[in-house]
Amino acid sequence: MAVLTELSVETQVLVRGEPPLAPNTCTDTELWLGPDEWLVLGGREDEHRVAVDVSANRVVFELAGADARAVLACGTSIDLRALSPGRCAQTLVARAEVILQCTAEDTFRVFVRPSFAPYLRAWLEDAERGLRR
Repeated sequence: MAVLTELSVETQVLVRGEPPLAPNTCTDTELWLGPDEWLVLGGREDEHRVAVDVSANRVVFELAGADARAVLACGTSIDLRALSPGRCAQTLVARAEVILQCTAEDTFRVFVRPSFAPYLRAWLEDAERGLRR
């Protein structure tokens, strides 16, 4: 079974420059997004030279449980076996652009634009119900 919850993330700051992380890796508070950008959770703009607060830009869900990986696999084409703790990826889940962050073996954060959040929540819940049948 997988459990979906919406997380409250204090701030999300998009930072430009030389990332402190290797490609497609993350820590609890930093996610690599591209060759010269990363996302800092709980950060502040004044902590970095080139930064923009994008807190209103994404809703964050947590999908956790033994079926979490299987639920996500229903809607994405990436190989989720490669998404281990400490790894992240930008991809599509059910046609919605997301950032996936693996925080534990069976726990994922799913970052999605607010306009897609109700749709993705309903889709993930439906996929989870489908696995239980």
